[in-house]
Amino acid sequence: MWLYSCTNDSQAHGRIDVGHAALTARFFDGDAINPARLEQAIEWTEDRIQAAQVHLQKGSQLYTVEDDLRTLALASGVSPSNDMVLHVDAVEGTFSRLVMQAFGQAPQQEALPHTARFFATVVFIRELMHHLHFPQIHVVDQLNTCQ
Repeated sequence: MWLYSCTNDSQAHGRIDVGHAALTARFFDGDAINPARLEQAIEWTEDRIQAAQVHLQKGSQLYTVEDDLRTLALASGVSPSNDMVLHVDAVEGTFSRLVMQAFGQAPQQEALPHTARFFATVVFIRELMHHLHFPQIHVVDQLNTCQ
């Protein structure tokens, strides 16, 4: 998953050793989610984000063209557009729905995608936004320059 952070048209770089393959292989298998494995995935992801020591300038904005984030934004109630703004509150709401789904308590009309990749995306983005203090992520059609 590629995320870009821009401040005054300069990109800030950092690498976090978390990805769909690592999360799904360790914690999520198939289309069901287990509460204990979800908690383990959160702890593992937190540890990797903290160990990465990514240093971004204050005021940086996150941008991505990743389809996984587009799926998360749509599942979180963001209207489709070429610049979808996914707010941390929307991610938290989707995470809460995922927890309810893990415990078998989610109403059918609020069901989220049942894929390991979606579960991994929710966990990673929630933890990334929380630990790096990002209030939002822009999901764009293409990256030109930082806005």
